[in-house]
Amino acid sequence: MSSLKDLIRNADDIKTEDDVEIPEWAPGVMFQVCGLPSDDWETYQNRASTMTRRDSAKAVEMSVKSHKAWIVAKCLREQETGDLVFPDVREGVAILSKRSAGIVNGLFNLCRHLSDDDRSFEQKVAAAEADFGDGPS
Repeated sequence: MSSLKDLIRNADDIKTEDDVEIPEWAPGVMFQVCGLPSDDWETYQNRASTMTRRDSAKAVEMSVKSHKAWIVAKCLREQETGDLVFPDVREGVAILSKRSAGIVNGLFNLCRHLSDDDRSFEQKVAAAEADFGDGPS
């Protein structure tokens, strides 16, 4: 019997969605979009907001920057091979930053959904309870 640690380590809990078409970019080509692990989401969240202190003015400045292109570059895959469309994430960000905000935002939202980052903890528990049904006998 596996330990709980091994069960968690080996869990297949990263969701994917196949057959995502982006006709504005590649008509007839199907992409795969995958959710991202916790580490990538934390990196995204840390990049999204930064705080800077300027000693001369003794002011604290908070800036919020969107890095949606970074997330999309990390989650967009070729459907046939599963390979990243942008293996060089920096290059992907540079390319995606020049593309339609609506398309990039839509892909970001899909990746966020597949990463289970668009629901509260309570919603996730309620969904798990509903899936579990009456429980084991």
